[in-house]
Amino acid sequence: MIDAIGIVNFEDSSVNVKGMSDFRSIPAMSFLGRYRIIDFTLSNMVNSGIDELSVLVKNKPRSLIEHLGNGSNYNINLKSGYLNILYTDNNAMSDAYFHDIYVMHSNIEKFQESNAKYVVISPSYMIYRINYNDVIRAHEESGADITCVYQEVNNANQKYIGCKTIDLDKNGVVTAIGRNKGNKKSANILTETYVIDRELFVDLVEKAPVISPLYSLIDVITSVVDSLKVCGYEHKGYLACINSLEEYYDANMEMIDYEKASELFDPDWPIYTKTNDSQPAFYSKNAHAKNCLIANGCIINGDLENCICGRGVTVGKGAVIKNTLLLPECYIAPMAHIENAVIDKHSSVERKLEIIGKDGKLAYVKRRDRV
Repeated sequence: MIDAIGIVNFEDSSVNVKGMSDFRSIPAMSFLGRYRIIDFTLSNMVNSGIDELSVLVKNKPRSLIEHLGNGSNYNINLKSGYLNILYTDNNAMSDAYFHDIYVMHSNIEKFQESNAKYVVISPSYMIYRINYNDVIRAHEESGADITCVYQEVNNANQKYIGCKTIDLDKNGVVTAIGRNKGNKKSANILTETYVIDRELFVDLVEKAPVISPLYSLIDVITSVVDSLKVCGYEHKGYLACINSLEEYYDANMEMIDYEKASELFDPDWPIYTKTNDSQPAFYSKNAHAKNCLIANGCIINGDLENCICGRGVTVGKGAVIKNTLLLPECYIAPMAHIENAVIDKHSSVERKLEIIGKDGKLAYVKRRDRV
């Protein structure tokens, strides 16, 4: 076990997966037809040996809470650990006031009463694999007050738009925190994962509302860059930021490629999720599936290429579907033609049989809509 509390943080108001965010929080969104986005952060913590876990909840919590349950699906030792859902009963004056520090401050006793030495904070809308033991070791060796995990990328003009960035000096000390506006190819993308001494964390959370009630955690860290030792820890490997519908689509579709999927998935680093007992996928004699990921419970009667199907998807005879995400329990009528689209959960394509995203713009069918 690591001597640390794990906190899964929620996204700020700049993150918006258009359409899908109307129905559930981003950490509760389906990924690859089997997982939820939050599964990757929680699995990183559990696999690293963190048993004391807290998930901050902002809005639309129902599907997330149902998915998390009591934490037993995540291999947490519930005799020595726990999975807490942290929220606030107080209504913030506006969205500007309802940020992560607001929720942390409302639950400050949880962190004050802990005996853990460190706090590990990681976001629920970024997907990557990391061992927090390595980050804590680097944190101790550097003598840092705060350690920030970042990744150097060379496609910041195309991806990670809106993500936070950091500048570092030659010793790996953070000198500035900014935001990726897409005007530079190279950038140090901040994964919003931090290691902080618990007592310092409590002190910062208590002081933040005094400085400004609008301060979020990133604002607090930015404000102490010059007064505390804030160091960077470089992560290498796969990184996805789910902050738009396009990024959500791309992150899913990348996993069809075996080499790319191998960067995220490792047999020795399991990704835990809520299990679902259902029958295997059924393929009729008329079905064809090329380069697809298809979950259990699906009934496939049509032609699929470069598609991901969630649990319980039904595709009718003669339907042709390409480059599309079909979320759980959706229905595609016979002879439908769908390309470059996201078909949300429990929706049905029955009357408008041609749905094609064009010119780099995805087509999207809302949850439970019959079109």
